[in-house]
Amino acid sequence: MGHSSEGEAIPMVSIGTGPVALLFYACPHPNEPIGAMLVSYLLDQLLTHEDLRGTFTWHLLPCIDPDGTRLNEGWFNGPFTIRHYAAEFYRPPGMEQVEWTFPVQHKRFTFDAPIPETQALMAALREVRPTFVYALHNAGFGGVYYYISRDLPEVYPAFHHIPESLGLVLAQGEPEMPWAVEFAPAIFKDSSVAEAYDYFETFTDEDPARLISSGGSSGDFLNTLGEPRALALVTELPYFQASAVADHSLTPLSRREVRLTGLATMERLTAQVEAIYQPVRPLMTLDSRLHRAFRLFHEHYLLTADSQRQGILNDEKTLKPATVAQKTDALYVSQFYQLLIYSMLDRAIRLQQEQEEIPALETARQHLKPLLEAGFKEIETNLEYQAVPIRRAVQMQLGAFLAVLPSL
Repeated sequence: MGHSSEGEAIPMVSIGTGPVALLFYACPHPNEPIGAMLVSYLLDQLLTHEDLRGTFTWHLLPCIDPDGTRLNEGWFNGPFTIRHYAAEFYRPPGMEQVEWTFPVQHKRFTFDAPIPETQALMAALREVRPTFVYALHNAGFGGVYYYISRDLPEVYPAFHHIPESLGLVLAQGEPEMPWAVEFAPAIFKDSSVAEAYDYFETFTDEDPARLISSGGSSGDFLNTLGEPRALALVTELPYFQASAVADHSLTPLSRREVRLTGLATMERLTAQVEAIYQPVRPLMTLDSRLHRAFRLFHEHYLLTADSQRQGILNDEKTLKPATVAQKTDALYVSQFYQLLIYSMLDRAIRLQQEQEEIPALETARQHLKPLLEAGFKEIETNLEYQAVPIRRAVQMQLGAFLAVLPSL
């Protein structure tokens, strides 16, 4: 369907002759490879079950971002701990993500610079005109949650039952994005740039266009195809789960208090990393994906930290009592994701050092290590977490698809 940024072909396999077109794409973020294993499983099943090929036409993209996925291969074989995952983690910044660089225009915001991988996915969507699109995302830490493009109450009991049947928990703390529209517990309407823009416009005094660092989603693009929009599904399932993310018990604190406490922790860590990074930034001459990702994520956080605080203070819903799940998200899950970004700085410095050993860079690494160590230790001390078996993660993605299949 196209080629990656580094020139690798991006294939799509089409199987079947049925009237209902289904499109699956794996590795929409390169640190999310669970869907590649679901695609592999589906290929085996489609080759052996003729009835599946007659009812549907299946379009499978096994890996939409091969270049980025290779930078995550270091953790694929374990050990499956949050520390090892972070040490070999890579995620591109928003403007280099397949899922968030579709062309889009909303009010004063315009984006029209899709990366090559996104162009390949656009070509697939145009060619297939699917009835159903499954972006095979997965989360890193927490519990299971979903995004779906329209309200389908008939499938929600299954969405809640499937993780329970697999020994997984629903994520029932703070939503991933404060503008998320909740259809049911842990089930949200798929997000768009328009919703992010309108949230910033409503709850902050910043220019929303300045705060958005990426483009549109595949859902934004599906809306432009001029046909009834395909049903789109995302099943977010973690590598590491903690039961606290499903705990509805009330704490004595408000959502505002715990979110501001979490934000303060993130601001302290960001300031400490900034103090380490700025003196050696001129020495980071290698334009690596890792350095670019760290730098752009870090700069975006510095740009948006004040607007995050404004959003919390201006939203009256944050005055409600916080549950244990919401406290867990605010204090620990958000910190986990921030530590991943700063672990990429450690990798970037290592890569730079392979070009030329510079004592100041090694000193920077030695200052960074205790910050990362303290952050991971705090999570491990306060949360009991377990690695989710890969088989169950794939079963979770498959089960959610089977739940919506009768609605297509």
